[in-house]
Amino acid sequence: MEYFDILNKDGIPTGRVAPKGTDVFNDDYYLGVHAYLYNSKGEFLLQQRAKTKEFLPGGWDIHMGHVIAGETGKEAILREIREELGLNLNDITLVKRVCWEKYNHLIDIFITCIDVNLQDLVLQKSEVDNVKYVSKEEMLSLIKEMDYRPKEYRIAIKNYIENEIKIC
Repeated sequence: MEYFDILNKDGIPTGRVAPKGTDVFNDDYYLGVHAYLYNSKGEFLLQQRAKTKEFLPGGWDIHMGHVIAGETGKEAILREIREELGLNLNDITLVKRVCWEKYNHLIDIFITCIDVNLQDLVLQKSEVDNVKYVSKEEMLSLIKEMDYRPKEYRIAIKNYIENEIKIC
């Protein structure tokens, strides 16, 4: 069983842990991680979530996961990408940490530019059914439609993609 660190609103560990899937309340928070991967053509890599997933089954989305106890957000997202896509990244850039008070959830949003052939990816079948590239415009449209994410999140990643993305 995996455990996660219980954090305060500022992201500082409280010294307590809980089993993955435990709801947190009051002044307790947990940390999730999201990654936006794009290539030198400015295309974004999406993954189709397994149909067995509780959240957004069969839906197309970015790469995400939860931080396990003792991990940093950066370590967690690199692990998630390795597990779900078979892709070993050395580094990734933190765009912003967003606090989603409605769910006592902190989200670290990461982004990186990497050229990868879809056929070279090794998909974790329990998590990912398929992968594809979408254009920058399609990615921005998807972000706009992400009403299941907080507004601050959508604004931060939209602005980053529009203003900071450099072709690698």
